[in-house]
Amino acid sequence: MKLWSKTVLASVAGAFIAGGLAGWTLARSGDGAQADAVPARWVARIDDSYVSEQAFIDEMRRRGGERPGQFQDMEQKRQLLDDIVYRAALVKAAQRTGLTDQPELRRALDQLVSNRYLQDSLRRAQAELTVSDDEVRRYYERHQDEYTVPARKRVAMLKMSVSPQAGETAWNEAVGKMQQAAEKAAELDVSVPHFGVLAREVSDDASTRYRGGVIGWISEGRSDRYAHDRVVLEAVRTLETAGQISDVLRGEDGVYLVRLVESEPRQSRPFEQLASGIRQRLMQERLAETETDFRRRLMREVGVEVRESALASINPLGPPAGSELPQPPAMPQDQG
Repeated sequence: MKLWSKTVLASVAGAFIAGGLAGWTLARSGDGAQADAVPARWVARIDDSYVSEQAFIDEMRRRGGERPGQFQDMEQKRQLLDDIVYRAALVKAAQRTGLTDQPELRRALDQLVSNRYLQDSLRRAQAELTVSDDEVRRYYERHQDEYTVPARKRVAMLKMSVSPQAGETAWNEAVGKMQQAAEKAAELDVSVPHFGVLAREVSDDASTRYRGGVIGWISEGRSDRYAHDRVVLEAVRTLETAGQISDVLRGEDGVYLVRLVESEPRQSRPFEQLASGIRQRLMQERLAETETDFRRRLMREVGVEVRESALASINPLGPPAGSELPQPPAMPQDQG
């Protein structure tokens, strides 16, 4: 399928190679319909193409012709026309050498024109999109649960590990030691919010014993996110008051004691704090929807047909991801 006719390609190449001349500077002469392209008023001809009077005026304007003193005499105008004609002659010469038929230039022209069309159509439409204050407020009200921080509790624990295969004697011994630790924990000074030095003396959990047994925050309703033993998480749910200590707990891999360090209630984040982010999210969704609609409409209007069987028959150019080409064997070192 040809993306460009030679006439259109030459015209686009003229604008592209000529370094961005304003508008479609050159008009072609010829038979039939193309004869209408010859301007009634022109100031120069390059082979079968013309520089119209209006194109010359547009180029003067693009180069600052409305500033005082610009293009007031024939010498200035001749210099400008010489530049236009020279660039157009370069384009003509490039056409004769087949440069405008090269795939690299065709791809560049495709990109140039498609980007310009996007700017003039889709991007212009997207620039006019807005999100009202009422829309932001309604979105917040519909999704208010998503903007609520769940209640959470900061807890500490003591752990005495016991092998799941150990006999009851080992388990009972660990439970007895943890009960003694619970008695000591109950006597801790009120200024100690966790298990303090008792964690170093009793607990064998390497990640918490040197910080008073503190395991961090546990959010309400999200126990599946945490790797702690199930009995620890269940105990966290029942503890209500800072400083409260659980019973001695038998878990899957050891015996535990849990203490509530502090808690925070469920909190709703205010609308004023979230309005800017919601507006940005709605705008991004609106931009994406506009682009999706634009693509669908464009494909319909242009008439696109994809042959899936032909696409599937095209083999990859490289090896699958992760595969490595065999390396040549190392050469023996020169022994001299």
